[in-house]
Amino acid sequence: LLSACLVAWFFFGMPAPMVFASVAVGLVFALLRIVWLIVAAVFLYEITVATGQFEIMKASVAQLSADRRIQAVLVAFCFGAFIEGAAGFGAPVAISAAFLVGLGFNPFKAAVLCLIANTAPVAWGSIGTPILTLSKVTGLDVQALSATSGRILPLLSIVIPFWLVRVMTSWRETFVVWVPLAAIGGTFAAVQFLWSNFVGFELVDIVAAIAST
Repeated sequence: LLSACLVAWFFFGMPAPMVFASVAVGLVFALLRIVWLIVAAVFLYEITVATGQFEIMKASVAQLSADRRIQAVLVAFCFGAFIEGAAGFGAPVAISAAFLVGLGFNPFKAAVLCLIANTAPVAWGSIGTPILTLSKVTGLDVQALSATSGRILPLLSIVIPFWLVRVMTSWRETFVVWVPLAAIGGTFAAVQFLWSNFVGFELVDIVAAIAST
């Protein structure tokens, strides 16, 4: 925050009152849109634990695969992308990380995995809000922006499942499960490309997440 303020003030000539006003807006935005969302996500997690629903969710993931490497990809990448597409604003990391912690993952590692996994789907977060906002700010066609993003990010979507597992273990252990990782990443990337280029920008993450799961 301090670095951003200094750069805006010294290098771009932003008036000091405007710098402080921007800081105030950022703090309010963070409190009401991000912190509140994380609190609500943790509250939802506590409710699912108290009511026993979380055990059902864990059993569902365990039925898909008992391998913790695959579980991490399904939760952090696929489920996280679904939440990113539906809600955005920090919800994917908060909810997915809580899910992984419930499955027995280390809390810090769970957060790291979810942050990495959120790299590719974030462009279409919250029903395409970043793409739509960029369109409004630049005056460029929203579908053209979505299509361009859909030609860049699928390559990253293929890599992310391998990257997630590599964070957890060695390259040798990563390539033991290369087939499901390639299937998940490849399916996500293909749907991400096709939907963003030929259908629309609103549901890219949601459809890709469902298809890859």
